[in-house]
Amino acid sequence: MKKSLFFFLLVILNYSCVEDHPALNTFTGDMIYSYLEKDSTYTEYVKIVKKAGLKGMLNAYGAYTCFAPNNSAFRKYYSKFGKNFSFDSLTAGQIDTLARTHIVQNKFMTTDLSNGVIPTVNMNKRFIEIKFSNDSITNNFIILLNDSSQIILRDQEVYNGVVHGLNQVLRPSVVQLPSLISKNPNLSIFAEALELTGLSDSLLLVTDINYKPTKVFKDEYNGYEIVNPTERKFSYTALIEDNELLKANGINNLTELIERAKELYPSDSQYDNDFRNEHNSLNKYIAYHLVNKGIFLNKFFYTRAVAKGYTPDEFLETMYKYRIIRVSRISDEVTLNHESDQVVHVRKTGSQSTVNGVYHLLDNMLVYTNGVENMLQNIRIRFDIVSLFPEMTNNGIRASEGYMKVNNSSGDRFGFEQGYLTGITFNNFTRLIYLSGKNGQWANFQSDELMGLGSYDLTIRLLPVPPGTYELRFGYSAWERRSITQLYVDNKPVGIPLDLRKTASHPDIGYLPDASTEDNGYENDKMMRNRGYMKAPESYLVYGVSARNNATTFRRIVGTFTFTEYAAHTIRFRSVVDDDLKQCMMDYFEFVPKSVFSPASGEPESRD
Repeated sequence: MKKSLFFFLLVILNYSCVEDHPALNTFTGDMIYSYLEKDSTYTEYVKIVKKAGLKGMLNAYGAYTCFAPNNSAFRKYYSKFGKNFSFDSLTAGQIDTLARTHIVQNKFMTTDLSNGVIPTVNMNKRFIEIKFSNDSITNNFIILLNDSSQIILRDQEVYNGVVHGLNQVLRPSVVQLPSLISKNPNLSIFAEALELTGLSDSLLLVTDINYKPTKVFKDEYNGYEIVNPTERKFSYTALIEDNELLKANGINNLTELIERAKELYPSDSQYDNDFRNEHNSLNKYIAYHLVNKGIFLNKFFYTRAVAKGYTPDEFLETMYKYRIIRVSRISDEVTLNHESDQVVHVRKTGSQSTVNGVYHLLDNMLVYTNGVENMLQNIRIRFDIVSLFPEMTNNGIRASEGYMKVNNSSGDRFGFEQGYLTGITFNNFTRLIYLSGKNGQWANFQSDELMGLGSYDLTIRLLPVPPGTYELRFGYSAWERRSITQLYVDNKPVGIPLDLRKTASHPDIGYLPDASTEDNGYENDKMMRNRGYMKAPESYLVYGVSARNNATTFRRIVGTFTFTEYAAHTIRFRSVVDDDLKQCMMDYFEFVPKSVFSPASGEPESRD
C-alpha cells in the first residue's frame, strides 16, 4: 500500500513528463474502443483493433487494460520495415499480434503496479515488464514497458477498464534466454561461461509441442468440469553477476572466471577442461545460477497467507545437482542465502525477460560455499508442495500469482494428466487435482493444495537438502472427506497409515488451544509431539487467524532420517481405503535439522 501511494504521488508530482496528454485519472463515459476512436492520437491502433476483430470486446462490459500506442509510435514501427510500409502492408497475423499484445485482462491503474511484470499476461499470453524510473536527463518520473515503451498518458478510466498511452509499439522479445543474455555486452563474461559449459542448451525450451490436453475431470460433489491446463510452457531464471561485479572481485575475463571457479568448487583435475561435465568447477559455478522456473522480480514470494511480522522464505532448486538457494525478503530486498557467509541481493534494476525466461543482476557473487551448506543444515526448510513443480509457475497456475483464469464453476481448479508435472508419478487410478484457493477459502499454507483422488498411489520428488539428520514433516488440513493414506519415504513404508480425517482435537492427536492452557501450550506441544504431531506454524494465517490456533491444520511428523550424501528423496502416498471420493490432501513439507528440533540447549523449537 505504501509503495502504491508512493508511485501515485510520483505520478502527480511529475505529470509534466507526459508528452501528449497532461491530464491524469480522467474518468470518461466511454468504453475502451469508443474512447480510442474519439481521439485522433490513436487512429492507427483503432484500425488494428477493428481489423483484428476486437472492437466488440473493447466496446463491451468487462475489465481490461489497454496500452495504446499513439500514431507516432506506429510511424516509428512502420519505418523499421521500409520507407513505404504502412497499415495496409501488415499481414493478418501481424495485425492480430499487434492488437493483442497491448491488451491485458483485468484493470490495472499505474498505482496498482510495481517494478517487475504486469500481474496478468497480455492476450498473446506473454508478460509485460514494467519499470519505474527517472529520465537520466530531465530527472522526470517515467514508466517503461518492456524496457523501451514509455507510458506517456496514464490512467484514463473508462467503463470497461483503463487506457494508458504509449510512445512506442510494444515488441515482445522472441529470443530465448541465452540469446538475451549474450546480447548484453555487460554480461559477456557470464554469457561466455554459459556457452562454454553447454548450460545454455538447458535454457532453450519454450513450449511442449507434444502436449495436448485431453482429460476433463468431473467434480465428485458438484459435478462441474475440472479442466487440464491448456498448454505446457517452459521458463527459466538466470541470476547473473555482470562484468563490473566480476571485475570488482578480480575476474576480468572468462579465463580468470575458470580459475576462480576451481578455487570455489575444487574437483578432480580430470574434469578441468571438460566444461560440459557436471563435475567441472565452472559448470558447477554457472549451474548454481540457473533455475528451471521463470521468476519475475515481484514473484519470488507467495505471501497471501503470511502473518504480519514474518519474513517469507522460498527455496529454489538450481541446476547445480541437488543444491538449493534460500530466498528471503529482508528489508524489502530479495535476499539469497540469508544468514550465510555469502549473502547476495537481487538488484532492483537491470532485470530482463524474454519468451522463455528472465535474468536478474546480483550485487555479490553467488556461490554454494561451506557456509551456505552449514546455514541450510541448521534452519527449518519449509516448502509448499506446489513449489516442487516448475510447470505450476511457468504456466501461471500457482495460487498467489493469479495469472490464469480457470474455466469452471469454481474458477480455481485444474486436473493433471501423467507427465504434465515434473517430479511426480502416479498410477492409472489416481485423479490429480490442484485447488488454488484463489479467494483464500482453504485452511492452507500459501492458500493452495494438491489432491489425489480415487485409488491413488503417487510419488513426489522432494526438495533436495544437504547431508544431515532431519525430521520430515507433512502439513495438511483434516476433514471428514479425507482419505487414509500409507506414507513411504524413498519407497520404504513409514509408520501406520495416516488418517487424514482426524482433526487435531481428536484424542489420538490431542490438540488444545494455547489460550486454554496455563503455560501457553508448551506442555501440549510436547504431548502432541509424543504422538507424532505438531500444531501448524503461527507464521501463516487461516481465515485471518494464526494457523496454530486452528484445529484442522497441523503437521504430521513422518520420521527422522539421516542423509549421508547429496541425493534426491521421495515421499509416496498410497490409498488404503476403497472409496473413490476420499481425498488425499497435500499442502506442504518441512525438513527440520536436529539442531532445530532438538537443540543442545534444550530450548523448544520456535513456533514460526
